[in-house]
Amino acid sequence: MTSGMIDVIRHGKIALATLRRPPANAMNIELTEEIASVFQGFGQDDEVRSVVLTGHGKSFCAGVDLKTVPTFDQGDQRRMVNALNHAFCSVYACPLPVVGAINGHAIAGGLVLALCCDWRMAAKTPFLVGLTEVRVGVPYPVAAMEVATQELRPDVARRLVLFGENIASGEAVAAGVFDEAVEAGALLQQALAKAEQFAALPRSAFARTKRQLRGGAIEAMEAAIAGTDPLLDNWLCRETVAAAAAVLAGKV
Repeated sequence: MTSGMIDVIRHGKIALATLRRPPANAMNIELTEEIASVFQGFGQDDEVRSVVLTGHGKSFCAGVDLKTVPTFDQGDQRRMVNALNHAFCSVYACPLPVVGAINGHAIAGGLVLALCCDWRMAAKTPFLVGLTEVRVGVPYPVAAMEVATQELRPDVARRLVLFGENIASGEAVAAGVFDEAVEAGALLQQALAKAEQFAALPRSAFARTKRQLRGGAIEAMEAAIAGTDPLLDNWLCRETVAAAAAVLAGKV
């Protein structure tokens, strides 16, 4: 089934969701809102027991679309911050096991999305991994920062979040950003096998345990979704346009 910019294919009790927004699966408003909708649907579907999330092409997800986001008016900015909080929360708090099959570049919000997954498999192929928000003048919505600080070791978070470093995929595995690396040609097969393994876990107990483990972060996300995110009315500024243009031009 193709749902807008996300393909969903059922493999028995496993749902395989593939981001499909060429060329790099960058997150515009519509894709970001669709991520939230699709994952909320998974959580309400009794026939789905686990999920695999991957990207189409050479990128998992390139983060927010730097060609469009700097042009947003106030209403667009508010809608995008809401969409990001909803999307990251819907994956991070999904009551089902979520396996990330990281097939390629995972940058900025794309890496946050990967970090929302419960188990993260990276393809053994060279690609870049990073949280470049600070380099493009884009502050972190609440949900993005909660995920980054919860899922990354403090030393890794400091490097990636504060200084916007990009690191190689192999280094990301060694740093614990991803749980394991597998041959690129076997990535989906192994991700589905891992999801099948996780699908055997008692559904209710898994959902409750996941909520216990991530309770503080999820509560902060839910509060942000309810309207407390300070970025709702103050997300982007003048420096965002220049910084994003410099990154797109390869000057930073």
